[in-house]
Amino acid sequence: MTQLPSLDQINALTTQGITFLTTLSELLDAEYQALQQRSIEQLQELVGQKTDTLQQLEENNQARNQLFISAGITPDKPGLQDYKARLNETEAASFTSLWSELEQVLRQVNEKNKRNEIIITRNSRNLEQLMSIIRGQNQKNTLYNQSGGKGNYSAQNSLGKA
Repeated sequence: MTQLPSLDQINALTTQGITFLTTLSELLDAEYQALQQRSIEQLQELVGQKTDTLQQLEENNQARNQLFISAGITPDKPGLQDYKARLNETEAASFTSLWSELEQVLRQVNEKNKRNEIIITRNSRNLEQLMSIIRGQNQKNTLYNQSGGKGNYSAQNSLGKA
C-alpha cells in the first residue's frame, strides 16, 4: 500500500491555495472598479498581477495534485473522498474544513470573473458600435457568417434589389 500524503503538507498547500484565490478575488474586485472607471493604466497593472497570481495558483494546484498522484490517489472528488475516509476523525474535519473554504473562495472567484467578463463584453460591443458609426457603416448591413464572425452583406442587398 502506498504512503498517504501528509495531512500537514496537504493542508499547507490548501491554505496557500486559499490565499492565492483570495488575492485573485481582491484583484477581480479592483478590476471591476477599474472597469467602472475605465482606468486603462490600472487595468493593465491588474492584468499583470492577476497573471502572476494565476501562475502561483497553478503551481500550487500541481504540487497538491502531485502529492495525491504519488500516493495513488486521483486528484478528483472521489479520490479526495477516499483520502478523507482514510484519515481519523480530527484529521478528516481539518481536511474538510480547509477544502470547503477552498471551494467556496473558488466559486466566488468564478462569479466575479463572470461579472467582469460581462462588463468587458458589453464595453467591447459598445465600442464596436461607436466605431461603426464613426466609420459610417450601417449596422443593418452586418450579418454573421458561418464561422460566427461578422460579415458585411450590403453587396448582397444591392444585388437582391437588382
